[in-house]
Amino acid sequence: MKVKDIVVTTLKILGRNTLAEKLVAGQALDGGERDTVNTLIHCFNAVEDEVARCYIPLCAEQILKSGDGEFPFSLFEHTPVRITSVISNGEAVAYKLFPEYLKADAERIVVGYDYAPSIKDIDGVSEFNCAVGGYLFACGAAAEFCLINGEIQAAEVWESKYRQEIESVQRKSVTVGGYIPPRRWV
Repeated sequence: MKVKDIVVTTLKILGRNTLAEKLVAGQALDGGERDTVNTLIHCFNAVEDEVARCYIPLCAEQILKSGDGEFPFSLFEHTPVRITSVISNGEAVAYKLFPEYLKADAERIVVGYDYAPSIKDIDGVSEFNCAVGGYLFACGAAAEFCLINGEIQAAEVWESKYRQEIESVQRKSVTVGGYIPPRRWV
């Protein structure tokens, strides 16, 4: 899923079809239109991060080597959010997390982890596959956009649709497992 496609879908569901058509056609945008598109890209990035951290984790597995058993997070292909496994020679290995590295009792490990998606621009591609769906991100971005612009009632409507989409994807997903909603501040 391309970020541009999700932004176009978001513009359409917000009733900004003219701007969506200009973006698809690659026409020049004026200052206000550029601001709207940039805000929607920011909203998309926020939604993608929330989905990855709270609802549908992005998982990676990687082989790392170290002479002293310290594996800096800078060696990881992605930004780790949660370590799910550390294995050496086919067996689980004890490890400790420090602010800048993971320390394990091995020189070569296979580490499994959930990660945060990278920040994307208009030409970026979502790290989620099509099974998650662009409409989920469009609804979430629309909710964020409406909230930023003070359209509280519209934000509530899109937030509700966003949550429904998340629940739908979670029900269909084998890898997500049981659903435990994230903690919220009231």
